[in-house]
Amino acid sequence: MASRHMVLLSCFVFLAALHGIQAVHYAVTNNAGSSAGGVRFTNEIGIPYSRQTLVSATDFLWRVFQQNTPAERKTVQKVSLIIESMDGVAYASNNEIHVSANYI
Repeated sequence: MASRHMVLLSCFVFLAALHGIQAVHYAVTNNAGSSAGGVRFTNEIGIPYSRQTLVSATDFLWRVFQQNTPAERKTVQKVSLIIESMDGVAYASNNEIHVSANYI
């Protein structure tokens, strides 16, 4: 189970690294709510923890890359994490992280 949490966290960090985020709205959606992985996401990870992980990853990357002011960061208004039934594990595209409920 810990390795699956690490995959999810890695996806968050990956997307944050690509976008150098600043004042961002983080949206988390579980589109696989009734599947086994969707239920597990809700019960063991949850939306609040996912949002906090995105925020923490962003803050970490700002510190690592010394992006101390908004002028040093790329402007991204929204980052979405979407849990859904799909093939594969996860992918990131257009400020969205898609994670397979089948993997969770």
